[in-house]
Amino acid sequence: MKILVLLLTFILFPFPGWATAPEDYYNAGLDLLMKQHDYDKAVQYFRAAIDQRPDYWQAYQFLGESYYQASNRTEAVVAMRESLRLHPNNPNLRKFMEKVMRDGPWTPASSYKDNLPVISIILSVLTLLWTIFWSLKFRRGSKYTPPQT
Repeated sequence: MKILVLLLTFILFPFPGWATAPEDYYNAGLDLLMKQHDYDKAVQYFRAAIDQRPDYWQAYQFLGESYYQASNRTEAVVAMRESLRLHPNNPNLRKFMEKVMRDGPWTPASSYKDNLPVISIILSVLTLLWTIFWSLKFRRGSKYTPPQT
């Protein structure tokens, strides 16, 4: 009888040491990110680590990298900024953040560099039309006659 009560106690009231630590979620997320390349699942594990420990700057850092690898640049920047807020002395993350900002969709969509080929064609056509206009004008109304040989 005592064994049954003891068994039911362990089943109904589990030992607090059995709970998963944020480090376990973090390590599982790293494994998914680095070895298995399952970025969406890694995001879930890093989120679980952050839910248990909101000041876990390493989890924020790799959460950002997971988002980056999953092509979610906006969430990547948000997570990386939070990691830098919690741990500002992180030069590697700063370099990675600069790379994300350079590669990301933060350049203006209507940059003049995108329109250079069109501008070049328009200027070429206008120059051609101007040349044709002036050559026809001087050919018709010119009083100049070439010398006869």
